[in-house]
Amino acid sequence: MTPSVPFRDTFWNVPVWAQILLYVGGAVAVAIFAYGVWQRVRLWRAGGPENRCDRIPERVKLVAKHALGQARVLSEAYPGIMHATMFWGFLALFMGTVLATIDYDITLPLFGVKLLKGTFYLGYETVLDLFGLFFVIGLGMAVYRRFVVRPARIDPTARFANVLLLLFLINVTGFVLEACRLAVVRPEWARFSPVGWALGQAMAGAGMSDGALRTTHFAVWLFHAVISLGFVAIVPYSYFSHLVTTPLNIFFSKLGPRGAIRPIENIEEAESLGISKLEEFSWKRRLDFDACLECGRCQAVCPAYMAGSALSPKRVIVKLKGHLHGVLPGPIHGALIQPDELWACTTCMACVEECPAFIDIVDTIIDLRRYLTLSEGALPSTAPQSLQNIQRAGNPWGLPPAERLAWAEGLDVPLMEPGKEVEYLYWVGCSASYDKRNQSIARSVVKILKTAGVSFGVMPEERCHAEVGRRLGEEYLYQTVQRENVEATKQYRFKKVITHCPHCFNTIKNEFPQFGGTYDVVHHSVVIDELIASGKITPTRRTDATVVFHDSCYLGRYNGIMEAPRAAAKSVPGLRVIDPPRARGRGLCCGGGGGHMWMEIPAEKRVNIIRTEELLAQKPDVIGTACPFCLAMVDLGRKVKEAEATVQVKDIGELVAESLP
Repeated sequence: MTPSVPFRDTFWNVPVWAQILLYVGGAVAVAIFAYGVWQRVRLWRAGGPENRCDRIPERVKLVAKHALGQARVLSEAYPGIMHATMFWGFLALFMGTVLATIDYDITLPLFGVKLLKGTFYLGYETVLDLFGLFFVIGLGMAVYRRFVVRPARIDPTARFANVLLLLFLINVTGFVLEACRLAVVRPEWARFSPVGWALGQAMAGAGMSDGALRTTHFAVWLFHAVISLGFVAIVPYSYFSHLVTTPLNIFFSKLGPRGAIRPIENIEEAESLGISKLEEFSWKRRLDFDACLECGRCQAVCPAYMAGSALSPKRVIVKLKGHLHGVLPGPIHGALIQPDELWACTTCMACVEECPAFIDIVDTIIDLRRYLTLSEGALPSTAPQSLQNIQRAGNPWGLPPAERLAWAEGLDVPLMEPGKEVEYLYWVGCSASYDKRNQSIARSVVKILKTAGVSFGVMPEERCHAEVGRRLGEEYLYQTVQRENVEATKQYRFKKVITHCPHCFNTIKNEFPQFGGTYDVVHHSVVIDELIASGKITPTRRTDATVVFHDSCYLGRYNGIMEAPRAAAKSVPGLRVIDPPRARGRGLCCGGGGGHMWMEIPAEKRVNIIRTEELLAQKPDVIGTACPFCLAMVDLGRKVKEAEATVQVKDIGELVAESLP
């Protein structure tokens, strides 16, 4: 190798004995790392079975996008840039170390090929220097945010200070090593390592001789080697374990419908109903706990936490993580986690949407609720009465089943008939069947379908699907009712099921298939938008008003339907549709999900009031919804805020129906 060719001098100024110690230390560090990973894997595998090894290409893409690409992390500006800068800097430095090892220990001795030389080496040096600088900048941003700004969702503790200090020392000592070497050797290509070259110039300019630079280099090399190998060894035993657990958890994440809760199989013979002990969690749920970054994003978007209730999704997962590792004692219920924490959840999925580790927080809360409901009979507030009404009368209010079709009086609504096929089976749901205000939604849907000239019918045997029961943990009631609904539906012929309630939409589309009822299910906003686009209906009556649209969690975040209701509203002449600050996938819950329509939860402020205040702040004439639960909760909030005289609350179907001739 001629001096005129740039190349990596791997062990410059390092004696042979130190090189030998490095390899021995490396082997020990890797062994400790491997043992730690094996211990964690064994801890996860002690959980129950769960199939997460399907659809491998999709899982690889998720890891590439969200672990390597940091897509979800970058959804927030400052913390996203901070973490992505640190991660990509760390990843570049790690890959640089791997490449250097391959170059010196594999390709050169085995094949006589030096990889890190010439132009490639110069590019290698520049990339590593710049990414190392980005890494230090990211660390500085992290220190400022955690220990100066101190947002409530993160912990400014010594544990995290030590983590950041170790990373800083590893990176800075690497720059010092490079600076000393460049200051002594003074190669022509030194400027291709801009940070190392500048630091070396400063050290030489400060009067350090070649001898002092060599001594400094070797002393720092020893320190750098010790802390770097120590870092490798402690990864599985420390906060750094998320470097392993988070990509794994993303790979094994839930690929099926977000709104499909896993059923209790063979519930009549099941030994355990819900989760009460660590042993009853699946291996994937245990990995969930271990993958938690403690970043607090879930807590920051949780409506229950905003309302001042007992729930912080972050605390729930962190406590379960501590319990998994034997740091926090059980039992889970009553000691580790209080019932009020679990009942406060609205199942809105905002926490799951934000979590960069793809933790199934809501599924865990529902599993824990199942134990309280099925094994302890500990449902809160008025929830037991509502579930009893569903079982007895087929609706949460306990009103007579014979009155379910009273809303359709005078509309000549067709009933489903065996052997007669229609395009749509209209699943009306309990809210529009029995609630006086929400009956207007059903009547509007009927008007739209009749105007469009499409065939449809309602099912006389329709009864509550008890979706609220499943979210409250009453899985036995849910499964019983669902089998009845599926059997009743099988006698009719139709192409699609149309619903206006997102809760009906979600359970029929995503959970009925668990009981043999697989249908093409469409939300009324999608049907309305399609009918307008095809020219089958044309809104003509003008309404000069501003509509602020509130996204239903079960429609938007659960099922990705966000544009259709907006498009339907925009079709009405004169309507101007705007969004509140929190909208679409990051919309704020109305507070009615997870059983909260039927029970009171202790909190400093009601979730529906928080959301209504956000919507009213946009100065709208109308608050638009696409969910009867949302309409009821926001309408109540409007009354509490004394805005009845100035602001209306209407479903998208009502807005369109009023504009039809």
